[in-house]
Amino acid sequence: MARLAQTPDLTDIQTEILAAVRTFTDREIVPAAQELEHGDIYPDKIVDGMKQMGLFGLTIPEEYGGLGESLLTYALVAEEIARGWMSVSGVINTHFILSYMIAQHGTVEQKQNYLPRMATGELRGAFSMSEPGLGSDVAAIKAKAVRDGDDYVLSGSKMWLTNGENSGLVAFLMKTDEGSDAPYKNLTTFLVEKEPGLGEVRPGFSIPGRIEKMGYKGIDSTDASFDGFRIGADAILGGEPGRGFYQMMDGVEVGRVNVAARGCGVAIRAFELAIDYAQTRETFGKPIAEHQAIAFKLA
Repeated sequence: MARLAQTPDLTDIQTEILAAVRTFTDREIVPAAQELEHGDIYPDKIVDGMKQMGLFGLTIPEEYGGLGESLLTYALVAEEIARGWMSVSGVINTHFILSYMIAQHGTVEQKQNYLPRMATGELRGAFSMSEPGLGSDVAAIKAKAVRDGDDYVLSGSKMWLTNGENSGLVAFLMKTDEGSDAPYKNLTTFLVEKEPGLGEVRPGFSIPGRIEKMGYKGIDSTDASFDGFRIGADAILGGEPGRGFYQMMDGVEVGRVNVAARGCGVAIRAFELAIDYAQTRETFGKPIAEHQAIAFKLA
């Protein structure tokens, strides 16, 4: 590993985890990344490998079958994975955000139901705030959930749902009428379990198709549409309506650690490739790494 990428004072467990992830990245991700990126192909084989390594349960508490590792460990793992291909780090990030939200804010029943399956990667997570007419301006959310007896009826559209096709559990931020003058207090998070795939995944709930992107290929980004979708009140994260804004912001905040780690991972890989190229590309009878101007840039 490049000297600039070393992190001091890691535990033996952290060191072992990172060594295993680095080997996996070099063996399974780096050789396949270019083909998968250009073909916009979901990395099923890589995901299966990460499941076997237990990476989907990296930060999930041990009592639910996870490894119970720290945010630092997660950041370093995300960095290593992004070094191979940035899109793979996105596969685990929405899953990490949702598992964190459930562990921090979920009811006992929700934790017991979802976290053990999420730890193995059997159930992979995603979350959704954005809509066709808004991004991070969650106070303007229009997709709504209306109480009807013991259930809620969901209607409206969501957008930019990362892992929308391949996830099995999604947290949706919906507008509910809690009687508050503050818009952010009228938002509720619903946990919706579904089958992976496109089209109508449950009656009244559809994942229409993938959104075409200029980059960030391989990982799926989708819309979601609700038309009279009925779900029980026990699907509310934490069991209490009106807490969705706080729950989502908490999840997004830790998710940004992954985004920062991706940048570091991509930069490390760029540095590695630059070193290799500078040692093989020759001008004026010698490798360009031996020219002072290039050596200064790489020093």
